[in-house]
Amino acid sequence: MSVLKINFNQLNKPYRFNMVNSNLSCKPLYLTVYPKYINLQGNIFYGGLTHYECNLHHDIEKILGVMNSKLYGRYEETYGATDTYPIRFAIYHNQIFFSDLMSLSVYKNDSNIRKEINQKYHLQDEFYEPTREEIYQDYFREFFLKNRKKYGNHVEWHRLNLTPQEYFRIMISSKTRELSPFIDANALNAYDLRYWLNCNTDTFIDFTSPWETTGVYNQETMAFLNSLKETKLGIYHFFDQFSKQAKDWPKAVQELLVALGKHSSFTPSKKESKDIFSDDSTYEENIYWDNLFSLASYDMLVQWIGFDKIETQLSKTITTSKPNIYETFFNFFLMDYDIIQLPRLIFEEDTQQFRWIDPNEFMNLGINRECEQEIKLIKKYVPPSERKKYFKK
Repeated sequence: MSVLKINFNQLNKPYRFNMVNSNLSCKPLYLTVYPKYINLQGNIFYGGLTHYECNLHHDIEKILGVMNSKLYGRYEETYGATDTYPIRFAIYHNQIFFSDLMSLSVYKNDSNIRKEINQKYHLQDEFYEPTREEIYQDYFREFFLKNRKKYGNHVEWHRLNLTPQEYFRIMISSKTRELSPFIDANALNAYDLRYWLNCNTDTFIDFTSPWETTGVYNQETMAFLNSLKETKLGIYHFFDQFSKQAKDWPKAVQELLVALGKHSSFTPSKKESKDIFSDDSTYEENIYWDNLFSLASYDMLVQWIGFDKIETQLSKTITTSKPNIYETFFNFFLMDYDIIQLPRLIFEEDTQQFRWIDPNEFMNLGINRECEQEIKLIKKYVPPSERKKYFKK
């Protein structure tokens, strides 16, 4: 029995809680959010925060943007390059220096790319791994100024453009680590809350405590952050599986938009004069597709990925594309919820095609049909006040 386990008291009203430990002297920090979806793990995802990390549509835009991207030249000089997924580094005195954390991470964790770079630029496998602070403080410049008299002024600046497949693999691996749950509320600090929610306590805003200070936020705050991480991770895992099924990514993404009725051809804007040094057509096209991905993402979440939409504008209403609604929402039906069932979009790996499954195609047999009949009998003979006795556990 796959009955959905949700707290009815939180389903159709705002969730408000104090994020700060009550035994501290700082002012309470209340957060109010609203139930928006039931995620793939059967838990509530709360919306209402405008922060980037709290908007699931941005994650979908980013993922589809990678899958829809084109491949440019593998290596390019730094200046004048416009590629989407580069790693940047300098070669000086047969050593490699990194311009940002992503470049370091790719070189460090992807053995194939590291081997390719080492062979191309005749580098040794051993390399100096800078800290985050050293990269931010431009550790290469410090090394160069200190040793230019000894080693000379010749520096090679390079960009290696990752293929969409390489970047996608790195992104999934990075997100899997980043979205692992917090395990100790006392370890949370201001950096964590600023990153995930863009809010803070007065003790940090007023600079009475450094941002590294821990022990400020409570268990309820950690649980909320983990619910956000859990929801986002479910989306990345879904697209990771889809990426392994789709053979031609750009074609599959375009057909996805067609299936959702959101597809249209990109037409560059006309310009009176053509400046070869300020061609922003690639940027313009990327923005165009991102807008379409964002528009389509609302339907994707329910009808393709498998989220259930909590219709806060309609009391006690849930929109879903699940086939076994009487089994899944058994307890909800008993409490007189309206379950709106939409067609489900699936991708068939054998044919490389998307297909809609209409609710009328669902086979109402087995446990699902038994649940439907049981619901009808309970609602006919048992008053609402006593129906909780018949909930499925």
